[in-house]
Amino acid sequence: MAVMSTANQFPQVGFIGLGAMGFAMSTHLVRTGFPVTGFDIYGPTLDRWRSTCDEIPESRAKTANSPAEAVKNASVVCLMVANHHHVHSALFDENGAVHALPKDCTVIIHATIPPTQPSTVRDRLTREFNRPDVRLIDAPVSGGVARSINGTLTIMVSSDDMKNLQEPNAKTVLENVASKGKTLFPIPGGLGAGQSAKALNQVQCGIHIPSASEIMGLAAINSVDTQKFYDVLTTKDASTGKTPLGWSWMFENRGPRMLSASPPMASATAIINKDVGIIRDEEVRLGVELPLLNAASDAITQVMKTHASADDSCIVQYYLGFNSERADLVVQRADLVVQRAGNPEPSASKQEEDGMIGALATAHAVIHLVSAYETAQFARALDLMRPEQKKQWFNIISGAAGGSSVFSEVIPRAFDDADGIEAAFRKYARDKFGSADVVAKVTDIVDGAKRQAYVPKLLEAALANLKTLLA
Repeated sequence: MAVMSTANQFPQVGFIGLGAMGFAMSTHLVRTGFPVTGFDIYGPTLDRWRSTCDEIPESRAKTANSPAEAVKNASVVCLMVANHHHVHSALFDENGAVHALPKDCTVIIHATIPPTQPSTVRDRLTREFNRPDVRLIDAPVSGGVARSINGTLTIMVSSDDMKNLQEPNAKTVLENVASKGKTLFPIPGGLGAGQSAKALNQVQCGIHIPSASEIMGLAAINSVDTQKFYDVLTTKDASTGKTPLGWSWMFENRGPRMLSASPPMASATAIINKDVGIIRDEEVRLGVELPLLNAASDAITQVMKTHASADDSCIVQYYLGFNSERADLVVQRADLVVQRAGNPEPSASKQEEDGMIGALATAHAVIHLVSAYETAQFARALDLMRPEQKKQWFNIISGAAGGSSVFSEVIPRAFDDADGIEAAFRKYARDKFGSADVVAKVTDIVDGAKRQAYVPKLLEAALANLKTLLA
């Protein structure tokens, strides 16, 4: 039987997968008081986890030598591994968890995997291993390492029986890492529904991660103080509390790492590449087209060739030339974002710099407009457009890593417009970007960048879409 701690009311947790997110989530559980047994296939990671937990006062953490050993006394098992292949391996291989899962325990899949995979795992548990007693919860997360550490992740949960979400031990674990339940979103629709909701959020993330790099690189080549540009786009209006129109969660989160000469590893390029790959597979399955997402994917794919394991803030360096055959370009520009921080072009006046910052902020907002539109199109393809569903996924994304100022403004209008989503986006485009000088300024930014051998692929694609909306 699964074991409940006698020292307190926290259940025994087996945690498999101690990469950046899993490390942060599991150590948060340990700090809270949960007895956690951790396992990672990579020995140095497991050693670092053990050392970190040893420094936590009254730690009740242990390490295991296999997934089976990690779960043998667990009430709740959390899987935060890289992909669905690793989920199957951790559960079903020779030393997999299934061989030691206590009766009636709950397995929570936190990994982002294809929406069809949770049902496949359920089928294998029941048919292949005769474990219908094991509860399975599909629970992908959003929010990054910082919110993992703080226990404030956005989590999208679903199951083949929604009563599983109310099982006391599983509920205790989930609520502890999701703002005491405030950012825990039950998604109806059975196993895989949580992954579908996460995929919707990842349309935004998959575009916003490279677009944050693209726009920061544009600031650098346009001789703007990159630190000032970051500060302008992330500072809320003192009177309204609103973020600037060009703000996105990803820009605010990745910006400091782009501005650092030695950024910490927080989220490898391979992670967003995997998530975007899931969406592209869903595009084919659902027969929907997401051109801007695909353009973002193409940029990420190029970075993967040389920087798969690097923090994805390195994408800015791809734009600045590390993938170029021109060695002189790489040497001159590789660290230009860092060099420009606090150092604008001396010959430029404050008025000129402020004008360029405003134009770049507007350009970034244009990308966000198109990413919001593609998100709405993807939601339609996923059949997530009933009133209660729309409200739910809007709340999830606007409060998670896919959030942007434009998304928070335009999506409610799209929901409420009697003329439909497309009409609402056209009206919003005219309202925010309809003046003649907006298109002209963004066009100038694109053309000027190309003259410097800098190709703003996302902005160019978004500009074409804006012109269509304004036509």
